[in-house]
Amino acid sequence: MSDRVFEASLTSLAALVFACIVAGVSLAVVGMRWVNLDTPVLIFLTVVVGLAVLISGGGILLYLWGKSYISRS
Repeated sequence: MSDRVFEASLTSLAALVFACIVAGVSLAVVGMRWVNLDTPVLIFLTVVVGLAVLISGGGILLYLWGKSYISRS
């Protein structure tokens, strides 16, 4: 994986996670009550899951990039 591909992948992952967090928060605020939880709890869970996906996805991308970088040198 080249440096440019890693940069684009990580940027795309961050943008996707940010869009999902914004969509989840807006749905929680608008009134998605089928979960039977309060709005702050839904917002908190949305942000926590989004950050977990960003950290784990970023870690996987960093691992693959590092593996490729070591094999080049």
